[in-house]
Amino acid sequence: MERQGTPDETVTAAAEIRRVQAGEWAAYRQVRLAALAEAPYAFSTTLEQESAKDDAYWQDRAAHGIPMFIAWQDGEPAGLAGAFVVPQEELPPGVRRAWHLVSMWVSPAQRGTGLAERLVQAVTGAARADGATRLILWVTDVNERARAFYGRLGFRPTGARQLVRPDEPDHWEEERSRDLQDL
Repeated sequence: MERQGTPDETVTAAAEIRRVQAGEWAAYRQVRLAALAEAPYAFSTTLEQESAKDDAYWQDRAAHGIPMFIAWQDGEPAGLAGAFVVPQEELPPGVRRAWHLVSMWVSPAQRGTGLAERLVQAVTGAARADGATRLILWVTDVNERARAFYGRLGFRPTGARQLVRPDEPDHWEEERSRDLQDL
């Protein structure tokens, strides 16, 4: 069953978004490594770095790490998003609690289906439940599709910029944020 999303999106009802549980560490690793392989420009860590991690690392992250959400399509992981609480000393003026959206990725086969927005909604729901009033993220300059997507969701540039990786001086990203009461 499908429903129409925005004019260029079709949302598949069979897709499920759920928070990663300890026993799903292998699926978490699978989708994270797929993201790094398919979109290496979008992340501060590399496929080489994360492929070297042993099973215990992934088991610990699934059981005790930051909240991560997997999008499941036909029983297979098709996307990923996570978040962490922004430290108090890094909060913008007037913001009492914020979450930072990280590790956002949707498989190419599922792009344009609404799955990315559903992942952001899952993170937003968890952030709101934790009392956050703002969601913050970083998006690379070269990822035009992601920049357009976040813009459609109302994420606006804060003016902050940084290198994606210190050893790549021409690879920049910008910070964007959105008040959660508007999402």
